[in-house]
Amino acid sequence: MKKIINGLLIGAIAVGFSSCEKYLDVNTNPNSATSVTADLILPQAIVGSASVTNTFSQNYNFVSGSFANVGGVGGYGATLTQAFTTSSFNGLWTSSYDNLQDYQNILDANASDPTTVYTTSIARIMTAYGFARLVDQYNDIPYSDALKGRESLSPKYDKAADIYKALIKEIDESIAAITAGQAAPATAEIKVVASTVDPLFKGDMNKWKRFANTLKLRMLVKMAGVPDLNTYAVPLFSTLSAIGFIQDDALVNPGYLKEPGRQNPNFASLASNATNVRSQGQATTTKWMLTFYNGNKISDAGRGSVIFRNFPNTPSNQLGDETSAAVAAIATYTAWFTGTDFNTPGLGVAKYSTQGQPIFLKAEADLLVAEAEARGYLTSGDFGATSFENGVKASYNYLYKNASDATTKTSAEVSTWFTSYVTTNAGNALVDYSLATTLAERVEAISTQKYIALANIMNDEGFNEYRRTGFPRTVTAGAASPTLTFASRSSVATSPDKIITRVLYPQEEFNLNPSNVPTGISLYSSKIFW
Repeated sequence: MKKIINGLLIGAIAVGFSSCEKYLDVNTNPNSATSVTADLILPQAIVGSASVTNTFSQNYNFVSGSFANVGGVGGYGATLTQAFTTSSFNGLWTSSYDNLQDYQNILDANASDPTTVYTTSIARIMTAYGFARLVDQYNDIPYSDALKGRESLSPKYDKAADIYKALIKEIDESIAAITAGQAAPATAEIKVVASTVDPLFKGDMNKWKRFANTLKLRMLVKMAGVPDLNTYAVPLFSTLSAIGFIQDDALVNPGYLKEPGRQNPNFASLASNATNVRSQGQATTTKWMLTFYNGNKISDAGRGSVIFRNFPNTPSNQLGDETSAAVAAIATYTAWFTGTDFNTPGLGVAKYSTQGQPIFLKAEADLLVAEAEARGYLTSGDFGATSFENGVKASYNYLYKNASDATTKTSAEVSTWFTSYVTTNAGNALVDYSLATTLAERVEAISTQKYIALANIMNDEGFNEYRRTGFPRTVTAGAASPTLTFASRSSVATSPDKIITRVLYPQEEFNLNPSNVPTGISLYSSKIFW
């Protein structure tokens, strides 16, 4: 059984197990995870999901346009050429299935106990969250045969769209089960989820329903854009729960500390370890990314100054530029740490060791609503304008939350900033939504702002947005200008934009599950179903 530090905090998820071990993650010891109470498994599972969220984000920091190499450093390999192999990105697969097994253990151990409906519903919701994320990177994956231990040594691969449909059913049933539990009489003895057991929503089941509803919204938006799935997905927007969507950033915080193995994952990745050794001495931000803040595409000192150290003069490079013009990494600190020093809590994306780990930003939720409204899936009366504004404001608000996850800006101050943001970018439809008068222009504005909000926080989801919509707009074939594309100058990709379209299945799948793993997958032409 995995140990839980201080009741909640765990270290990084192990990512070195084999494929079979993921599916076979069943302990027969009487003290195993399948025989202990859900209260012991749930907190480690949720914290594990937060860790995996950061694993996905960091795996895509170069690919998504957030990171670039620096001068005077070699050994970047496929990071620059984009010639990734079946040995690349393996941590995504292994850590995900390991984490999903924890939730399955909860479900297996409590399936016959109706009093644990809150806990099992949380496990089902987080299972949907984890599987959807895997689909978004690998497309077809083991789902219906996965997590069954010795009953399924060679799990079949399910179609991505079918998995999405199954997950939406799981979400609907989980929301309904929670609602039924809330309405149950006291004699039903429904077990409350203690705040100490839930490092995400502290046992607030209405927040869990909103989170599930928001996840469903994200999935439906992706599905509705697929011609063959449009007639399935669009009617389901009317089934979204009336409880609404997340009202604040979904942040996991079990009590992160400035101690080895106990820091917030994002801070440890973007700033420093617990002994103040910086994390990113061989990377900096990209010239492409800075264009959304420094006036090249958009002027946004309000967010830029709190994300990038020494903004607007943050050292930047184009991925793959190894010429003499390539910049060195910023001295002492990192490009994404804007605090006074590593011992002093700050703001931005890397605030401090104790900050909460985002697994769903309110900014993304609002912008998903905006897109659904712009496309007519949801009704608004303003084509998503209000939701667009709310999303941009939420992005700013998150960046100005402190290391205790408390906002430092009043709603009036956020509104003042947004007004100034629009005024400063007069004539720019990526900021002034009233200038976006066609569906294409509205989707471009929404998707670009979503990409901006997710950058350096959930890079994988920002990259999903680019692959799904084509926005932010890049030039064809990866032109030399580092402000027009985030493609590597050294990319060997044959795709029109010189950017990968997906990652490859792990080599362990070809070794251990060869009869089922899909073959003929291309980094540069195979795409996710959405």
